[in-house]
Amino acid sequence: MQDINGNYYNKVVYCYVEEQKDGLDSLIAKYNDESIIHIVSSVIESCESKYIYCLCDIITNFIEENKETGTEFLFVTDVEDLYNIVKKLYFALFNDIIYIEQGNTKKFDNGLEMDEFVNYFLSVQRSILNASFMRQLWDLKECGDIDKFSNFLYELDRLEIKKDNFLSIQWCCLCGILLYGLGDKISEDRYINYKLAVYSILMVLSHKSYYTNAYLKEVLESNNIKADNMYFVWYQFKRMMLKKVIVSDEETKVLQDEIYKKTYQFFVKGLDKYLDKIPLEERNKNLVMITTIQFLNETHAPTKTVLERAKTLKKLGKDVVIVNTSEQYIIKGYVPMYSAGFGRTLEEYNNINEIKLGEDRFPFMQMPEDSPVGYRMQVLSELVAKYKPYYILSIGTGSILADLCGNIVPCASMALAFSTLPKTMNKIKILGRKLSEEEKEHYTRDGIDIIESKFTFELKPQKKKFSRKEKNLPENKFLLVVVGIRLEFEIDSKFMDMLSYVCSKGCHVVFAGIMDNYSSLMEQYPVVSANSSFIGYCDDILALMEICDLYVNPDRLGGGFSIIEAFAKGKPGVYLNRGDVYTAGGVEFAVGSFDEMAEQIFKYKDDKEYYNTMAGLAKERSVLMTSSKKAIEAIDRQICRLVEEKYW
Repeated sequence: MQDINGNYYNKVVYCYVEEQKDGLDSLIAKYNDESIIHIVSSVIESCESKYIYCLCDIITNFIEENKETGTEFLFVTDVEDLYNIVKKLYFALFNDIIYIEQGNTKKFDNGLEMDEFVNYFLSVQRSILNASFMRQLWDLKECGDIDKFSNFLYELDRLEIKKDNFLSIQWCCLCGILLYGLGDKISEDRYINYKLAVYSILMVLSHKSYYTNAYLKEVLESNNIKADNMYFVWYQFKRMMLKKVIVSDEETKVLQDEIYKKTYQFFVKGLDKYLDKIPLEERNKNLVMITTIQFLNETHAPTKTVLERAKTLKKLGKDVVIVNTSEQYIIKGYVPMYSAGFGRTLEEYNNINEIKLGEDRFPFMQMPEDSPVGYRMQVLSELVAKYKPYYILSIGTGSILADLCGNIVPCASMALAFSTLPKTMNKIKILGRKLSEEEKEHYTRDGIDIIESKFTFELKPQKKKFSRKEKNLPENKFLLVVVGIRLEFEIDSKFMDMLSYVCSKGCHVVFAGIMDNYSSLMEQYPVVSANSSFIGYCDDILALMEICDLYVNPDRLGGGFSIIEAFAKGKPGVYLNRGDVYTAGGVEFAVGSFDEMAEQIFKYKDDKEYYNTMAGLAKERSVLMTSSKKAIEAIDRQICRLVEEKYW
């Protein structure tokens, strides 16, 4: 921030005080050298004792001065009631809101005319379009039409406010004003849609877990939120947390678990007529039903996993039925949610009853994506009764339908992020690694049966032969390859700082996959920009791995397929000691920090003998992790044993 004399400061301090006493003098002395300080004294008198004049003055000054990124804004007052209302309304404007005790006892008149205040707030917005959308949200406060909320939030999301820090601040500020304006009405259930719309905007734009949790609490406490609504919310939060759209904390996880549990209990109670147990002796010992929350095609890793499990079970002599429950980011049960996303289904699967994979054919059913859970459960219960599977294998975390089916026949669940346990109410859970002693004690105490397994992969055959020249990659550089379909959300500043360092020492990074923010990210990291290539989605990863030197992984949960693809081509990898890549690749290639990762990259780059040794280990690991038959046979054997000895 530059003052009228051309001096630069990184802070602007607004002081709205009654008197300039010692408390203010001390604060000015603290910030004077690095700040522009504005002082309004006798603030109550100058604002005619009315909140609105003071609040309008604050927002006007803020908007006029907020022209540069990186400037911090602070608010200071010795008027306690002003301090309290600024905290509620303008929390997003200021990096800090400070109350100084100077013995002031004067107060503003109570009351704030909300229509007049909102009108002024909208009038000072820089963008007419932005102000128009703000007006629409204000006008929705008495609306009971869920479609109007849906349309508004969809159009608002298209404005891409998230990419503009100033606009994000203004919207958070407006939402604070709107919640304050509801006053005592905030507890009324008839305002639930409005509160959810406002809280959802706040949780996305403020980057504060407080509003994330506030949304979840509203869902849990409202009498107007039904089971379908809760399930919609659970899946949206699963998506938003995976893509780091919102900030979460430990309380968020507790609330999420509570929503899932409550949703399940509601459905069990409401759908109990479909949940009659099928006794062991009536079930087909040779038949397994696989359910999945999303089924697309073989380029979709979760679908590929389902097909691999089905094909391997068939090799073991099993009959397999596949059901796509279409629950991934379920549409039904919509409640207002800013930046919502929905799952994808393929319409061509709606009217087929068989899936073909090579020479193998599997009975198949896909649930219609716009149907409620109750209808899906009715259809699914009829399907289970028809086939009478020995057990159900649920693939993908969070499937209420699979959990409900677990009341009819035993159901074992496995997550696609195989280093973690699936979210399920069923008692049989499959993990793609060994349990720690602490984990064993915890799950034994809770009566949960954990099957420790090896998550294996069937790699897509290589069909192409690439060259560095063809892909516009440097011939004389040590090529690091980073692969993923969610790189925009998975790559953080620590990983980029590490890449900046290794790129300055002769490495070149190849980003492959989906990374919509590549250009904007490279503007922040010029060294990586000058020493990297983004090749987009690659449909032949084995061919890509062949021309790269080293697989490098950010700090993320998934990615297990890609490390084994690198290993299969004799390319070592380096990754942190957590997540699916670590579980798939093994401890030999893991490091404890990004500093260690940089050191390891240089070791691979400069020590040819070491590189060749690790390349050999990588190939051995790929053979182990692509031996699906033994791994699936072990899982099937353990499930059958539990079914026969412990369940029914």
